[in-house]
Amino acid sequence: MVLATLGLSAQQAPPAFARPEGALPLGKQPPPARPQVTAVDPQFDRTSVDRGAEILVNQCGFCHGSTARGGSSGPDLTRSELVQSDEDGKELAAFLRNGRPDKGMPAFELTVQQTKDVAEFLHSAIFLNANRRLYKVLDILVGDPKAGEAYFGGAGRCSTCHSVTGDLKGVGAKYDAATLQSKIVMPRGGRGDGPPKPAYLEKNAIRVNVILSTKQVVKGVLVRLTDFDVTVYDPEMQQTRSWARNGDSPKIDVIDPLQGHIDLWTKWTDGDMHDMTAYLAGLK
Repeated sequence: MVLATLGLSAQQAPPAFARPEGALPLGKQPPPARPQVTAVDPQFDRTSVDRGAEILVNQCGFCHGSTARGGSSGPDLTRSELVQSDEDGKELAAFLRNGRPDKGMPAFELTVQQTKDVAEFLHSAIFLNANRRLYKVLDILVGDPKAGEAYFGGAGRCSTCHSVTGDLKGVGAKYDAATLQSKIVMPRGGRGDGPPKPAYLEKNAIRVNVILSTKQVVKGVLVRLTDFDVTVYDPEMQQTRSWARNGDSPKIDVIDPLQGHIDLWTKWTDGDMHDMTAYLAGLK
């Protein structure tokens, strides 16, 4: 879990466990699911911005979304006071070295250049937010819808959980192409109508079975899991419950309803992603 709050006191991050299981090393992340933009202003290094975007998608996207504008449990980084006052990554570097353990954000060991690249991307995003006339979203519908349909029902195994006549009916009219592509890779959380809900109350929150020494099984939604303790939200009692852990006691069974998406992270090709986006965008 990454770049948790960056000084946004207006938004309180929900309880969280450390870095999400399945996070990928740099260079092995899924294709960045973000709009391609072209800025007129030359003050930003395009190569550095692209590198920073890659780092952010892999290391920060799980919490903050693939565009840094908010995700399952992290706020919009482009509105962060710390990021907006940062100069050349210096303030950001100091923050990342320490993290925010109280908010579930670990410390990060990025190189000086990597930190500068992330800062360059965030500053360019802030600039473009304030100067929307200077950029345009490029057409990302470059795939083959028929190939996307075949992947949906075949190699991607998407049809084992989704239906184009059920939960995905009319999805192409509901979201633009860039948002669709982002949701394929980062489906958990995101912004919707009304105030944000705690991550453990999201529809696709990770669920667990806590098997106690008495053989009693407590079913709930995962809030925190470490080597030393586990905290779950018990929907029947409508409260959180915690247990200390000693080795494998109590035993924890983790059920992630989005595991299929996570399993695809290392398998996506650019072609597959473009084809799937084109297919889903055509479901009007």
